[in-house]
Amino acid sequence: MPGDGAKKLVEKRYREELRRLQAYWPAEHLTLTQLAEGRRSIRLHNGETHVFSEEEVQLLLSRVPGYFHDHMTVPILLRYTRSPQGSRYIVLGGRWQRRLVEILLRGDYSFDGVGELKVSEFIELARKYRSLIFVGLTL
Repeated sequence: MPGDGAKKLVEKRYREELRRLQAYWPAEHLTLTQLAEGRRSIRLHNGETHVFSEEEVQLLLSRVPGYFHDHMTVPILLRYTRSPQGSRYIVLGGRWQRRLVEILLRGDYSFDGVGELKVSEFIELARKYRSLIFVGLTL
């Protein structure tokens, strides 16, 4: 069928680019307790180091109650997806990560936290905590 070759080529290039970008994905996480103790960097899968912004770390630590610090980690991992219904960001990780995102966005938390962000919520989060967020892509 005409165009199938071009489509396959585009998909192949897209997958190769995703693999390349995954090298910049975090290889480790820090608890908020570790952040409070002064640790400010993590390793990425490609061996490089990512350093969190001191200002953003202090803002995050001031917003999250200390009794949650052992349960919540950074960086915050999100997966961007696009569908006919629109774009959205899925919070990766468990309930504690979803609660962390909810606290940062709304100042409070629910039992399950926030599992999905609208684009406007992502922009708000990224504006304040840019160095603490990693976004992955899916097909």
